[in-house]
Order: sequence, then C-alpha cells, then structure tokens
Amino acid sequence: MAQSNAQRAENDDAAQPGSRPVAKRKHGGIELTVWRNQTAEGGTKFNTTITNSYKDDKTGEWKQTSSFSPTDLLVVGELGRQLFAEIMELKQQGRGL
Repeated sequence: MAQSNAQRAENDDAAQPGSRPVAKRKHGGIELTVWRNQTAEGGTKFNTTITNSYKDDKTGEWKQTSSFSPTDLLVVGELGRQLFAEIMELKQQGRGL
C-alpha cells in the first residue's frame, strides 16, 4: 500500500531518533530538510538532506532517490535559497548557536 506524503514525512522524522528537523521545504516530490548538529566543540552546525520521491509505476510504491532532472535543479535551488535565509535568521537570533 502506498504511503501518503504526510506518512512518509513522519517516517523520515522517526529515522533521526531524538532529533527533529529545524526546517523543511517541499515542492512536488522534492524535499529539503535542515537538521541541527551539535559539534564536539560545543557549536551548532546545520546539515541538509535533499530527497526526491516518486511513485514506482510497476509496484505503485513510493520510493526515494538522490537523482534530479535538470528542471528539478531549479526547485532544489529555490528551496535551498529559502532555507539558507532561514538558517541565517536562526543564527542571528542566537537560536542556532
């Protein structure tokens, strides 16, 4: 049985035990998620995962890939720009440090 986008997002969040995303942007099957990462030096860094979900025509199942078409790159770039601005704002507010 195919999962809804919301179910897949919940499962993705569960894959990072004890950690919730700082921010998330999605357009179609493309999703960028930002995670807070505490470093050994006591500082905070931000890591981003980028995925592309699609429905397999043969099985009807939802799958994820790290491959993108040329037009997908425009979406990745725009969502990345939005998340970069949000991370910079978090850092300025001291919430990300």
